[in-house]
Amino acid sequence: MRIIPVILLFSFTAVSPLSELFYPHGTGEGDTSNPRSDDVSSSAIPLKSPFSFFGHTYSQIYVNNNGELTFNLKLSAYVPTPFVAHGNNTIIAPLWTDLDNSVEGVISYNQYSEGSVLSRATKDINQYFPEVKFNASWVFVATWDRVPYYKQPGKASFQAVLISRGTLSFVLINYGSIDPTTHKVAAGYGTFKHSFQITSTSSNVSTLSSTSNVNVPGRWAFWVNQGSSYNTTSDLNLKVSEACKANASQECTKTLLSKIDNITTEVLPKEDVEVALQFLTNQQNSLLVGKTNQDELISSFNNVLKATDKLMSTLVKKVETISSVSISLDTIEARVTEVGPSCSLMEIPQLETSDNKMDIDLIGISQSEKNQGHAAVAFMSYTNMSNSSLFSTTISTMKLLSTVVSATLPRTRNTSLTKPVNFTLRHTAEFNLSGDPSCVYWKETEWVTDGCTLIATNHTHSVCSCDHLSTFALIMQTKPSEFQTDHRLDEFSMVAETLGLVFLVLTLLTFALCRKNPRVINTARIQLCISLLLAHFLFLLTQILLKSKSLQPFKLACAVLAGVLHFLFLSAFVWMFIEALMLFIAVKNLSRPKSKQRNLLNWKRLTVVGYMVALFVVGVSAGVVPDGYGSEQCWLKQDKDLKWSFLGPVSFILASNTVLFSLIAFSLGYSLAHLNSQVSQIKQTRTVFFKTMAQFVILGCPWILGFFTADNKALEIIFVILNSQQGTFIFIVHCVLSNEVKQKYMNLLGGFQANFSPTIVTETSTTQG
Repeated sequence: MRIIPVILLFSFTAVSPLSELFYPHGTGEGDTSNPRSDDVSSSAIPLKSPFSFFGHTYSQIYVNNNGELTFNLKLSAYVPTPFVAHGNNTIIAPLWTDLDNSVEGVISYNQYSEGSVLSRATKDINQYFPEVKFNASWVFVATWDRVPYYKQPGKASFQAVLISRGTLSFVLINYGSIDPTTHKVAAGYGTFKHSFQITSTSSNVSTLSSTSNVNVPGRWAFWVNQGSSYNTTSDLNLKVSEACKANASQECTKTLLSKIDNITTEVLPKEDVEVALQFLTNQQNSLLVGKTNQDELISSFNNVLKATDKLMSTLVKKVETISSVSISLDTIEARVTEVGPSCSLMEIPQLETSDNKMDIDLIGISQSEKNQGHAAVAFMSYTNMSNSSLFSTTISTMKLLSTVVSATLPRTRNTSLTKPVNFTLRHTAEFNLSGDPSCVYWKETEWVTDGCTLIATNHTHSVCSCDHLSTFALIMQTKPSEFQTDHRLDEFSMVAETLGLVFLVLTLLTFALCRKNPRVINTARIQLCISLLLAHFLFLLTQILLKSKSLQPFKLACAVLAGVLHFLFLSAFVWMFIEALMLFIAVKNLSRPKSKQRNLLNWKRLTVVGYMVALFVVGVSAGVVPDGYGSEQCWLKQDKDLKWSFLGPVSFILASNTVLFSLIAFSLGYSLAHLNSQVSQIKQTRTVFFKTMAQFVILGCPWILGFFTADNKALEIIFVILNSQQGTFIFIVHCVLSNEVKQKYMNLLGGFQANFSPTIVTETSTTQG
């Protein structure tokens, strides 16, 4: 069953009108009224439908004049006591205080099994608990309407609504006008093992009509069948037997794990949690005894991590301000911090263990709409985990440099981070600054780096910034591997990218010079070069920022850059396909007038198609996998399979171009066989074909190699060279090897010589004279 947190919220200023908030009540609605007398109750009211309340089912109820409902016994007490002190007398108290209806004020009740009240209850419960898909079959309404305080000025209006269908049960508490009082007050509910308190002080009783846990001022909603609220007391027994303490075995560990797995909403004493943690972390390797299969090792170890997280959740209870719990054992250190809606801090103190620190915006997390002021964080540092055979198996080529830490947001509805979390990890092993440390997290079966970045390091500590919570560590390569960064290759790549950019700029300048010559340029070729220029420039800029560690803290900027790069490289391939398609159409229509071809290949139409296709792919990718952009290298995240949103379209375009070039070659061969080979149009088309095909090879080959570079350093170097020098190759094919371009440059140079020659001759003559 889903757990629904109950959160106090003092942020409303408006009070819901009684007519809108309260369910129908009063004698005019068919209610039965309580006796007009001080400190009395109704007689036992038989319920038309049994009501389930935290594991117990009741068939009768009492409406007590002092503001409570009870199920087992009448309650005449006018001074409230703690809810948990009532033993088996379950109580629901909208406002337990000293009230007196002997002169004025109406206390009444009614129950419904059909009609509009059921429809209204169904709508309310589905609004507050949308995951339930609820349809009410029974409603009980008890109302205290303008009931005066005993021998004090002021009145109070409030209502309790019990709603059920089968074993699904809910309670709504509605507050109308509540005047101040100096009487002792209490609001909430309690059973023999569950309780919750809305307020226990008279100083803020008049604000009840502006409080809520469901964003409706004056209304509180609770899901009250078994397991729907936190247990403030618990009979869950996590104690380890003396026999297990004396002779710990795998069976003892499994028994404790089974008990921990049954935890739902219990709140446990710190001492019980410490005993369970001590045994569990001391005996964690007993789970691995006899297991030789790595999958079994991983599964068993994940169970230990899961159990530790559950134990931490039992230290979380509802608070109004802030509370902290610290546990320091030989095997684990833990810090749990919880904030409530009345916490006045702008940020919580840093969570700190002996070796590690954690900075998290818990206040920002608590202020989300779902959390409504409440959030909790647990930070654990495992001091004995680095020696685990599991971790030495999974990181055999790496060296663990820190203790393993774990962080969770227990019993917090919205666990989305408002900003990255920073972990400061002390080095527990010898650290070489010339090495390549990485911040990693445990992802079920392996250490991965996506979402975690090293933002600072020195001889003693490193700071990791992560955009999610999990189990983290700092590692360093102990020998070359496929994941190790080659800094020399990075530097070579940046130099090569710069050279390629220079030639792309020269190509575009040449196209601008020959803009009136259709044999040199066309729309697709110009847009292709523009896309490549922007893509390679942005890629180079990204690599420079990553190398200087300026970009790592800005996860959103990294994701945006990845999306823009995705768009630009895709658009370059789309333009390559369009150019091949234009060439195919030209070959098929050699005998048609050029005007018809121009109408068909309007540059405005082509520009829209060329960029919209790439934009559509990127938009769909971002919509389907919104967190797929922004890997450690500011590209597509490998673990999200988003790479196929790039490789898929690229593969399709390369395959399509291969088909088009085959058809073009066949058409040209046919034309040359039936026409004079000196026909100029065919010769021009043939030249364009070979240049376009060379361009296809230039752009396509590097990305085909990209499929196979993961395990081959030589192929990776070839990929870097070919990919970075696309601009150079395009300049050679379309400019250096073009007779028209050569002629244009010769004419241009000839013009310069003609302009400067007379001046030079005159100056020479003057000198001689």
